[in-house]
Amino acid sequence: MLRTVTALLLGLGLLSTSLVAQAQATPKYVAGVHYEVMETQGVVNDPSKIEVREFFSYICPHCFHLETRVQSWLKTKPDYVDFVRTPVTFLSHAEPLARAYYVEQVLGVTGKLHEAVFNAIHVDHEPLFDEEALADFFAKHGVDKDKFDQLYDSFGVSTKLREADAMARDYRIQGVPSLVVAGKYLVLRKHLSSNEEMFDVVDFLVNKLEKERKGGGN
Repeated sequence: MLRTVTALLLGLGLLSTSLVAQAQATPKYVAGVHYEVMETQGVVNDPSKIEVREFFSYICPHCFHLETRVQSWLKTKPDYVDFVRTPVTFLSHAEPLARAYYVEQVLGVTGKLHEAVFNAIHVDHEPLFDEEALADFFAKHGVDKDKFDQLYDSFGVSTKLREADAMARDYRIQGVPSLVVAGKYLVLRKHLSSNEEMFDVVDFLVNKLEKERKGGGN
């Protein structure tokens, strides 16, 4: 009897250890549920880093609510991660705001104006939906109106906009915010419960890619 009990306990111990090992080996997030492996890897800005690209629009309330999480994540992301924003134009009123984002980039004032534009639209309900309204808004924040108008329809900004549109089509972006990691993985929001979980998936994929870069496999 004692031998039987001992064998049973040992068996349970081995089973428990096996279950723990299995749980540890099972990834928290899986392809096809929490993220999609894209058929063709897209071009990234800096191949020496792991890129996290956010497709967004200032007009999008979900993008506005995500921004707080973006800002906190940026403070803790590893140096080997490159964060890139790409505005989309397929929403109503989105193109003028996408142009405004690239004007910010050219002028080097994204850090100053990015959140301000979001707040103006979603908190103060300012209708920043055309060039004139955006020029006035930028002027209130120290950007010369003539300079804004010059850049708004410039070849450089128009080129950036065409490239952004092409990338959104290549990545099959159908809604925003959308997060793409390394031009390879698209985070699937459908099965995620919060903005925090979206970035949990991003961190999971970043860690996976960093291990692969170091030769550690999956």
